[in-house]
Amino acid sequence: MTWTEGRIHLAMRHVLRHRGWLLVAGEFPGGSDHELCPLNVVDPVVAKDDSPDPRRHSLGELIPDLVALRGRDLFIGEAKVRYDPRDREKLGLLVSERREHLLRALRTFAVERKVPRLLPIETLFLRPTLVFRADSSTIPPPTGALSYLRIVSPTEAFFEGQLKDVGV
Repeated sequence: MTWTEGRIHLAMRHVLRHRGWLLVAGEFPGGSDHELCPLNVVDPVVAKDDSPDPRRHSLGELIPDLVALRGRDLFIGEAKVRYDPRDREKLGLLVSERREHLLRALRTFAVERKVPRLLPIETLFLRPTLVFRADSSTIPPPTGALSYLRIVSPTEAFFEGQLKDVGV
């Protein structure tokens, strides 16, 4: 089997579902998803309802590939076939400099998409996670809050980092 970003994404969803995670939000590679709505993390300074140029709303917009909930753990995943340092930077940005934007987006999503299990947002443990093939080599270890979900097959994967440590 040839791995693609789409297959990695499907494997990620399968594995999380079978481990008891509720899939909350997502965006399939290429921007189309018939199962989940995307979580659009926008900069409120740019994304104003009375903007004269609505196309500017996407400036600074960050959309995680997948958001899932299990207990109070919130998986925020970025998936590629191989380890991608740019995704690591994106996740780092989401949970640090853009944290307030992320929390605002989650709060709005919980109400508008009727996902009350996300509330109260302040009690969530953010679990930024890079997702990629298990046989990817020469990668730095996960540090801080970061985890890896290493995909072995369409139905098998294992965690490294914080999510491994919390017994998921």
